[in-house]
Amino acid sequence: MKNILIFVLALSLLAGCKQADQGQRTFLIPEGFTGWVTVHNEPAEGEGKREYKVTEEGHAEVKEKDIHDGWASNKYYYVDKEGKRKELSEGKMIHGASGGDENKGEAFFFVGNKEDFEKTEYTPEDK
Repeated sequence: MKNILIFVLALSLLAGCKQADQGQRTFLIPEGFTGWVTVHNEPAEGEGKREYKVTEEGHAEVKEKDIHDGWASNKYYYVDKEGKRKELSEGKMIHGASGGDENKGEAFFFVGNKEDFEKTEYTPEDK
C-alpha cells in the first residue's frame, strides 16, 4: 500500500511539472540535407505554430516563448521539391536534439548518420 501511495504521489508531481505550452514540433528539412540545424527563437505574432521549415543552410526560426520545453517529442521529415515527406527517426537520422542555449534562445540538432554525428562537433554560428 505504501508503494502505491508513493507511486501516485510521484506521478502527480510529474504531471504538475508539465508546462501548458508544451507540444510536438515538426521540422521540415530539405531532402538530402545533412549536418547541424540551428533553431533560433524569434518570438512574434504567429506563436503557436508548431511546423517549421529548415533552410538549405541549416536554420529554422520558431516563434515560441520557450523552445526548451524538453518533454515534447518532435517529428522530423525530409521534404522533397513536391512537398512529399519522409519521416526521420531520432537515433538513426536525428541526433543531439535536446541541445541548446536557453539564454540565447537557440537550440540545435544533427541530421545524418550516427557516425557523422559522433565526429562532427556543433559550432555556434552567427545567424
